[in-house]
Amino acid sequence: MSKFEFIMMFVSVVVAFAMAELLMGWGKLIRARRRVTRPGLLAGWSVWLLFIMTYHYMGFWEYQAYNFTKVTPMLLFLAAPIMMVLLTFVLTPEIRFNQSIDLEKHYFETKNWFFIMVIIFLILARASDPLLPDYADTWLRRMTGTILVSASVILLLFTDNRQIHYILMWFNLAYLTLVSSIIPVSGLTAF
Repeated sequence: MSKFEFIMMFVSVVVAFAMAELLMGWGKLIRARRRVTRPGLLAGWSVWLLFIMTYHYMGFWEYQAYNFTKVTPMLLFLAAPIMMVLLTFVLTPEIRFNQSIDLEKHYFETKNWFFIMVIIFLILARASDPLLPDYADTWLRRMTGTILVSASVILLLFTDNRQIHYILMWFNLAYLTLVSSIIPVSGLTAF
């Protein structure tokens, strides 16, 4: 087993935990569907988060070129997946037995936490890019998508306008769908 494979086993567990938490949250919401109202925004952003998790995991492949021998780069490498786990905890509501829940109200109550953590995740995911051997040649292309997504979620921190939240959610979903079908994965944010 190579050093990269060994490290990826550890990282895979963290990413799998984040995905499992998100999917279990979906399962709980589906089971409680008669008590759940207005799921649109939460559903859209949770699908977006699943996209991000998938892109992030695929982006690890490039790091096999780096020789991990120190703890600090490893912690930097692991920081973004840990943030993904925390993002799922913030986004997914806790549903108690026989409790009705307005998912749009939950979304607006937690949106600032969620989007601040998304920005931190994007920063952490890009922070390990300088470890890549081709970083000097690819940094601008790597940063373009991150800046675009970051700008859209920063805007959402400052508004409770439902229409703007839906527009930017659809924009982000469309952007990630387009990127996933055209551009190869690059680094830990992959867009």
